[in-house]
Amino acid sequence: MAATPSRKNKAPNILGDWDDVRFFLAVAKTGSFSAAATQLNTKQTTVGRRIQALERRLGAKLFDRHRHGMEVTPAARGVLMQAESMMSNATSIERHLAGLDREMAGIVRVAATEGLAATWLVPRLSELRRLHADIVVQVIVSDQVLDLATRQADLAIRYFRPTSNQLVAARVGQFNMSIFAAPSYVEQYGLPQRLEDLTEHHIVDHTTLHSLPVMKVWSEVVERSTSIVLRTNSSYAALEAVKVGYGVSVFPDYIVKQLNIIRAPIDLNITRDVWLVSHEETNKGARIRTVIDYVRERFRQDEREWFSLTPQRVALVAS
Repeated sequence: MAATPSRKNKAPNILGDWDDVRFFLAVAKTGSFSAAATQLNTKQTTVGRRIQALERRLGAKLFDRHRHGMEVTPAARGVLMQAESMMSNATSIERHLAGLDREMAGIVRVAATEGLAATWLVPRLSELRRLHADIVVQVIVSDQVLDLATRQADLAIRYFRPTSNQLVAARVGQFNMSIFAAPSYVEQYGLPQRLEDLTEHHIVDHTTLHSLPVMKVWSEVVERSTSIVLRTNSSYAALEAVKVGYGVSVFPDYIVKQLNIIRAPIDLNITRDVWLVSHEETNKGARIRTVIDYVRERFRQDEREWFSLTPQRVALVAS
């Protein structure tokens, strides 16, 4: 009788548990347990336990911890190739099935920036809820570009046109970026009238904007300023700071629809397009298509008032 091969002689096999692959890839891609936990909507300790269990099963260390984060070990690079291949195949199957899905119940993930999600999108979802009570919209707030091909989201609202030919994009509006201040701030410090005036004003710096080439003129304002009163990577936090009179900052013009803040008469010449983006393989699924059509129609209804450069501009209020 042939001897049964010992367990330790078997080649490492990552195929035992698909969840292990997801956790491993999330850490490899994000570089940390905490970021992977956010991506996977779980706890950091759970990610750590799953990685430890996978390492025990494979008999190899998968990550080295460095100052800048977690890095895949040389021994794990082959595992990474297997995992990426599995993910590619799995998401391809998942996209295909999503496109065939006729169920009008379940989750539809919509990615949007923080400001647009809170100010415009979420307040308009109540009617969708009334019409389709079994569809649950998961709003994913992120300034990062989520991958629709791997189903990080089913639908995205973006400020640029995607280049992938697998993504379907429709431009649903435009808006200007302008400088705003609270009435309390204007009463104390006045409202800047020219770009040069901003050197004499307190600045609230929304730091994520600096990565956008279109925001160069505002980035230069921030660089020249000697009075940065707050820095934040959150558009909501920046808006709250301006509302209570910290200083001035830059926001989309549509922000004044619901807020008592004042637009400065300074043309930054910053125009941004709004694109509704989906994946060609998943956007035919019943509930995904329903949400796409609903959101697109709401954009159409609000385009003239919210997302258009042609209607009468918000009245300028000077000090």
